[in-house]
Amino acid sequence: MINPLERETPLRWRWGLLAALALMLISLFPQAHLCYKRGSDWHGSFAHFYSDEPAYSAYVNALIDGRPRRNDPYTGHDHRPDAPLAESLFSIQFVPAYMLSIPARALGLSASTMFILLMPFIAGASALAIFWLLSMLTRDERLAAAGVPFVLCLGVLVCGQGLVVNLLGRQAAYVFLPFLRRYVPGVPFVFFFFFCGFVWRALAPAAARRARLLSALAAGVLFALMVYSYFYHWTTAAALLASLALLWLALRPAGWRRVIAPFMLISLCAVVSLVPYFILLARRAPTMDTVQALTYSRVPDLWRGVILFDALVLVALAFGVRKRWLDRRDPAVIFNAALALCVLVVFNQQIITGRSLQPMHYEQYIGNYVALLAGALAAGLLWHGRNTFRVAGDASAEAARATTATRLLPHRVWLPVALGALVWGAGETVVQTRRIAGTNLVKDEWAQVALRLKERARAEQADPHPVVFNSSVYRVDNLPTYAPLAAVWAPHMFVFSSVSVAENKERFFKYLYYSGIAAHDFETIYRQQGFIFYAIFGWDRANPRLTVNYRPITQAEIDAEKNNYANFHAAFDRAQAAAPLLSYVVAQAGSPFNFAPIDRWYERDAGERVGRDIIYRVRLRD
Repeated sequence: MINPLERETPLRWRWGLLAALALMLISLFPQAHLCYKRGSDWHGSFAHFYSDEPAYSAYVNALIDGRPRRNDPYTGHDHRPDAPLAESLFSIQFVPAYMLSIPARALGLSASTMFILLMPFIAGASALAIFWLLSMLTRDERLAAAGVPFVLCLGVLVCGQGLVVNLLGRQAAYVFLPFLRRYVPGVPFVFFFFFCGFVWRALAPAAARRARLLSALAAGVLFALMVYSYFYHWTTAAALLASLALLWLALRPAGWRRVIAPFMLISLCAVVSLVPYFILLARRAPTMDTVQALTYSRVPDLWRGVILFDALVLVALAFGVRKRWLDRRDPAVIFNAALALCVLVVFNQQIITGRSLQPMHYEQYIGNYVALLAGALAAGLLWHGRNTFRVAGDASAEAARATTATRLLPHRVWLPVALGALVWGAGETVVQTRRIAGTNLVKDEWAQVALRLKERARAEQADPHPVVFNSSVYRVDNLPTYAPLAAVWAPHMFVFSSVSVAENKERFFKYLYYSGIAAHDFETIYRQQGFIFYAIFGWDRANPRLTVNYRPITQAEIDAEKNNYANFHAAFDRAQAAAPLLSYVVAQAGSPFNFAPIDRWYERDAGERVGRDIIYRVRLRD
């Protein structure tokens, strides 16, 4: 017989919808700012902050164009039986890309339009998922609504980055609201919190067996979607599931028979989804481990703001249990502890596995939000427990939360928390929008050029993916988002599977050569242009946050690459100029540009003016 106090009451969504609307409005500000600044000259580009977003939008655009799952938007190579491509990060984590490209093809929308629509969708869906989860765990919609901006707007703050660093006069490493980065972690971020909600429903004491099994199946399907969406989310979900099973068995051993079936069903779905995943992973490109900065280490990772915050949550829960405000056997308390514990697990799994893969992604894109969720839930549970008499068991714990929700938690208590978090999130957004506004304006100007290049390539019946040269790395990185054209070199070319380490460096040297960079200018350009660090030495050597075994770049290594470029520059010949074969060169009108290296090997036409740029059709000289 189920205690009436344990029966689920209908969830009132109005508070959650208000929180979701507020987050959606914040997420729309960058795009609204770009459209306002461009006015009638806006060419449909999406506003972005994260350097990796052009690669994701390029892959989506390739799928919209009907290209196969294994493709390289930057080189123009597609998988064919006679010319197979290895698996890349994008071809393995394909679910979000197809979720965008399939409706885009059906509705005739561009990749850029889908990315514009995606940001408010991610904000709203994430807000509703967190509201739903907190409401089920606390039985308090007002607390849950306040928890939404607390979790979603303070993700950078808990990392010790963003606006707080800017206010101290230093350059922030992380910008804006990281969970909104498209399409990862954005899409699987939503999957993760709905996964948490269905896991809770699968274990909830009040639910019937059929409902618990259906919830377990839904959780298993969401886990599978995360496997093919983003590594850091499915591994965090796995850590949560393991932590929850361990704590449940330790703290509620008498009830293990009731939860064994849901746990087994979720685990079965996880195992089934991981089998083909590891098959795809075994077929990955040889460069993928280098690109992802996979390192070998067993060093604990304990000194991060996220981990310290998480430790405070665990201490608070232990304090509440000791003061008898919380019952350690209460399922909500166990779930809260599992959320906190899984963050510690993902940051320190290398102690057992011996492998570390860019832990900053846990810090920036999921671990920080899980820690904040654990903090919001702990605050709610402790508040309820502090304002009730002794919690003696499961039924009274549920009763406490049900009976005190409207009496002891009026909106005046939680409203300042919600408003404060929203103001902070809005501040993060406004500051970063203004900081990167100039870059987004240039990107929209380039969209006009890229779309014209697409029209000309079709009209002139050029190669399926003609090669374009432009001396701006930022522009060529955004080229495949708008047009199925290739580049001589682009910063994200290396993350796909069709170029080796050596070929990527050779293409980069060609980019420098066509840009008119003389051998004796190499080091000067190296010091001025940060992207060169990544192009020559790899991301793990250029960014100390990516790996626990960071090795700084030495002067001897710089000198060696300077000599390598000098030798390349001196030996450049027609065969080098023909691979890849250039079709178009784009230069800004009125700006000085040294065409001598290109004109030595190619003939240019008179050019076509598009905005502030000139498009030249080029042909290799005989």
